[in-house]
Amino acid sequence: MNWVGRWADRAGKLRVFTLMSLAASIPVIALTNLARVPLLVALAISTLLMICMSGRFVPAMAMMTATVEARYRGGFMSVNSSVQQFSCGLAAWISGGILGQGLNQEITHYPVAGLVSLACVLTCIWLARFLRPAPGELTAAPVFAESV
Repeated sequence: MNWVGRWADRAGKLRVFTLMSLAASIPVIALTNLARVPLLVALAISTLLMICMSGRFVPAMAMMTATVEARYRGGFMSVNSSVQQFSCGLAAWISGGILGQGLNQEITHYPVAGLVSLACVLTCIWLARFLRPAPGELTAAPVFAESV
């Protein structure tokens, strides 16, 4: 995550967020459409997924915290944490409605969950383009205005 943070500072947070989000989409789709494979292959794909997902949080949090004036940041982070927790619960509930169990105890409709995840990633990339730094939060490094 430190490497991603330094990369985001150099290349721009929106660009790195977009690239890491798109990179995370590859193992999501691979994992949700995975046939029976050796355990090592499944572990490699899931490890890549965790690396990419964690890496996109660094520029995302930097962009979000810059949108709030420093004096309101603590309250904002508290509300943001609540929204994140609610969203995690909502995602678990929705995925529980999508996924099923077949006759042989296999998980069914898993590729649908991958497509829903991909739609959420693309929506987040689109929404991130609307974030703007709060007055007084502008820095010398490019933060939001670069094109991807």
